[in-house]
Amino acid sequence: MAKKPTPDDTPEPAVMIPDDQHPDYADGMISDPDDLAAMAAIDEFPLQPNPGPFPLPLPPTPIPGPLVPLPLNICGPVSGRYARVLVPPPGQIAPLPLLPGFPVPPTQPPTLFPPTFITVRVDVDRFFPQRRISVEARRLFPNQTSHLIAEVTSDACIGYFKRRIAARITYRDGPAALIPGDNLIFEAKRAGGRGYGTYTLTLRNGGTTVATHSLAFQSIYFDAVEFEVDRVADAAAPTTTHATQSHPNRPADLPNETISMATVYQRAGFEVTMSPNSSLVPITGAGSNSTWSDGEMHNAMVAFWSRFADKPLWAMWVLFARQHDQGFSLGGIMFDDIGPNHRQGTAIFTDSFIQTVPAGDPNPAAWRNRMVFWTAIHEMGHAFNLAHSWQKALGNPWIPLANEPEARSFMNYPFNVAGGQASFFSDFRFRFSDQELIFMRHAPRRFVQMGNSDWFVNHAFEDTTALDFPRNWRLEIRPNRAVNEYAFMEPVKLELKLTNASSGPKEVEADMLDDGKHIAVYVGREGGLTKRWSPFVTRCHEMHHDTIAPGASIYGAHMIGISTNGWLIDEPGFYTLQAAVDMNGEIVISNVLRIYVAPPASDAESKLAPDYFTEDVARVIAFEGAPELAKATDTLRDVVKRCPNNPAATHAAVAVSSPMLRNYKLLAAGPDATLTVKGTAAKVAEAAKMQIETLLKTPDAAADTMGHIDYFADLARLAEALEKSGDKKEAIKVLKTSIATMNKRGVIATVVKETETKLANMG
Repeated sequence: MAKKPTPDDTPEPAVMIPDDQHPDYADGMISDPDDLAAMAAIDEFPLQPNPGPFPLPLPPTPIPGPLVPLPLNICGPVSGRYARVLVPPPGQIAPLPLLPGFPVPPTQPPTLFPPTFITVRVDVDRFFPQRRISVEARRLFPNQTSHLIAEVTSDACIGYFKRRIAARITYRDGPAALIPGDNLIFEAKRAGGRGYGTYTLTLRNGGTTVATHSLAFQSIYFDAVEFEVDRVADAAAPTTTHATQSHPNRPADLPNETISMATVYQRAGFEVTMSPNSSLVPITGAGSNSTWSDGEMHNAMVAFWSRFADKPLWAMWVLFARQHDQGFSLGGIMFDDIGPNHRQGTAIFTDSFIQTVPAGDPNPAAWRNRMVFWTAIHEMGHAFNLAHSWQKALGNPWIPLANEPEARSFMNYPFNVAGGQASFFSDFRFRFSDQELIFMRHAPRRFVQMGNSDWFVNHAFEDTTALDFPRNWRLEIRPNRAVNEYAFMEPVKLELKLTNASSGPKEVEADMLDDGKHIAVYVGREGGLTKRWSPFVTRCHEMHHDTIAPGASIYGAHMIGISTNGWLIDEPGFYTLQAAVDMNGEIVISNVLRIYVAPPASDAESKLAPDYFTEDVARVIAFEGAPELAKATDTLRDVVKRCPNNPAATHAAVAVSSPMLRNYKLLAAGPDATLTVKGTAAKVAEAAKMQIETLLKTPDAAADTMGHIDYFADLARLAEALEKSGDKKEAIKVLKTSIATMNKRGVIATVVKETETKLANMG
């Protein structure tokens, strides 16, 4: 029998804590003069002198002694949404009426010039600040939209309500000409009295100002959204609030308050309105079985949601129903993927597994309330286009994100984390993760707004114990790095992992993922063509099979960005990849992987690109050296010299130096057109110097770009060449670094053991 709460266990009645009193709220700032001096020393944008001094405010009663005026570096919070103030050029006439939120000063005459509307979202304080500034620009003629995100590099209070924030642009979507530059400055200043009065955005390219815009403050929120909550007649009452301390399994310092749907999303950055137009939906809409299909819920949404429209809106329908057609195992779903506008409708099922309280729980009623509330917020998060915490790397429509399987977020499954739901809720603070907040607040708005860009992955909260996957194999394509993002020119190397997903051992051809003959990989550039990858070489191995235990895997790695017809991934932007393998007639399809290729980071990269993205350079990289392709090899030497911080330099250095690790044979034509084989002597010391600098100076970065399989194979080959040349000491150092990196990166034990054996034999 569950323990009844004692009077000591029962928290005091709770209400929502005011923002400025909440421990998760970051208020304004006070800058110490020493901090400002240190910041000025490293900041590329020098601080302006403080215009003070300002007298301190007088207390209500006299105090002894003189009052000394001091400079006050005190600033309030600035996070929120700002809009460009449109000031037309002299003599031009702007169209009327102007859009709300974009005022023209009353002294300016109406004009006809085509304006560019700019919205700025500043995210440096208030709830869960992410130290980002995003800017979107929209031009009416020609019709263009551009978006950028910048990471804050400095944030200083340089006077009394005078704050300046510098940020480096890290992401772009759309034409750069609308919002040019590579860094920006946001400034908020006092204009008389207390508080801020003027705001500016300065776009810079290096140290040169390219544009300055006056801004008007619009809201402390990044966007406004409306939620409408409806209920089916036979469902339990909607759960739209939760008392945070009602259940004893919680963080010890969790504030005692009653939060709502609105609270959660307001703290995520949205101005939430709860629609007054709630409806009671008749159960007849569910058909004769009284349970709901996705299509039936879509029809109900069209009929009963007061804001329904076949167009994107910052609005969402939340339905509390009794049960889905799937039955008790489905707790909630973002069901709306019918028609042209997705992600507008979610449903929570009150007769489902989310009502099943764990045995012995001390407060079953509070557990149920929390679970239903959590499920509602979770499904609403999907309508904002958020993925499950452990599915982020499967692909999404913007910057690739890292999986967060242990995140204490609304988007994770409480039962999936180590320690289960008890561990999850003991550290859960009723919030989204930082990655999720960055997406909701700063991604291009079409990716977030309901009814706009489509959903990309599973969106149901299901009882995992009830799911059954009757399949023998599971194929995964992955980058083996934290985030699916690549530098411009960086060759995209991916790993294939084939896992025995059955309950018994399986035989598999050992080299199936390595020889290139059994696999198909398709690469599609977003907005462009999809092409099939072909390896530069296919190998004919002796046929032999390995027995793979249940849950065990085999691996293969390939340079997917280059193919026999040149480069498949050679431009900035998003790419979607998927692989397939034929397992004796069973076609196994991989996950869909989306990767992002960043734009050039320097002029050198842009200038080298035409010579770099050629078939010969691709071949030299793929074969890790081809001295006879002299021009391509020289291009790779230029990459090493001129772009040392680009991961492409790692591949280039390995390709240039690898042939020198051994005696190399070349087929040469003599003066009488006869072919002869010529040998070149190994230059192990020269090659080793280049590879040690490239592969061992920053082993994690090198392993990220080379991929585990090739990186550790390259180290083994380097150690072998060093040993044969007589430099056993350096060979031992290479193997020790290899083992340490393997252990740090969680490489499977059998591979680590193999390298340890080589080290032991080397003595």
